[in-house]
Amino acid sequence: MVVRLFLSTFAYSICKFKMKQTNTKNNPPKVSVIIPVYNTEKYLQQAIESICQQTLYELEIIIIDDGSTDESPSILYQLAEQDYRIRVYRQNNQGLSITRNTGMEYATGQYIYFMDSDDWLETDALELCYQKCEAEQLDFVFFDAENFLEEIMENIPSVTYSHTKELEDKIYEGRNVLDIQIKKYQFTPSACLNFIRRSFLQKHGLKFYPHILHEDQLFTSLLYLQAQNVGLIKRNFFHRRMRPNSIMTSRFAWKNISSYLTVVHELNKFGQKQSYEIRETIHRFLSQMLDAAVWQAHALPLQHRIKLFIPCLTKYRKYVTLRTLAVLMMKRKK
Repeated sequence: MVVRLFLSTFAYSICKFKMKQTNTKNNPPKVSVIIPVYNTEKYLQQAIESICQQTLYELEIIIIDDGSTDESPSILYQLAEQDYRIRVYRQNNQGLSITRNTGMEYATGQYIYFMDSDDWLETDALELCYQKCEAEQLDFVFFDAENFLEEIMENIPSVTYSHTKELEDKIYEGRNVLDIQIKKYQFTPSACLNFIRRSFLQKHGLKFYPHILHEDQLFTSLLYLQAQNVGLIKRNFFHRRMRPNSIMTSRFAWKNISSYLTVVHELNKFGQKQSYEIRETIHRFLSQMLDAAVWQAHALPLQHRIKLFIPCLTKYRKYVTLRTLAVLMMKRKK
């Protein structure tokens, strides 16, 4: 009797699971999760399982391997065999921006979420974001995150991903909520903190700028500046791993500065056709971003500091303080 009951329950569970799979396969996905991968074999299992275990089941998980040279590809194919929602694509190494853009080309979901391959997401994150966006007809919803250390490290960048509680339970125009965050020094651009309506991205042709670092600075600021309805969920959905040799912890170099200057150029170009209010918000953002970047550049070789000093004194003077320029040229790296 007990055995029969067990077999009956087991058969029902299998039947229910197959019905869930069939129903999901016949319907378009609610969310496309895009995960670029490059040599992160050690972290893939945790990152992808945190997506596969989401309480929102109607997902497509688009993984683009950007020319990994470790065991990442074989791990990805093994994971794809275990969950039909996973689709794996491979390409020659082209960088994070192009890889994410490729993922967007494959996406068919109502919403898009960009996930990093060495981090993890709370299991109810996508469902709660989806529900909020649908209920309030948002262009995107953003949320908090927290960092965690893989090991004891020195010179860890001080980055926080927490937003003021007062921003929750309100719907904002994107520029207004961006302005609030900038003034409170709470704006930390990261694509992984935003759950975005795909039709909004398509309408504005919003993509990641190729071949630069700090692509999130440009993408996320443009996201806010063009959105009409934006909301916040005040929870640490995203967990960012701070590890050696990652983009977040790599040594500051000339490519960092070059990328920041590209962000300045592109945002100024965007602002030329925008309202005075939007141009003012862009100015506040660039003043914070570039001044902080130039301050960090004091550790660069002298020829690079001179190369940066001249355009900062002439072309970008309105974004950089005299104190920061003095630090750039006079402070010695310890």
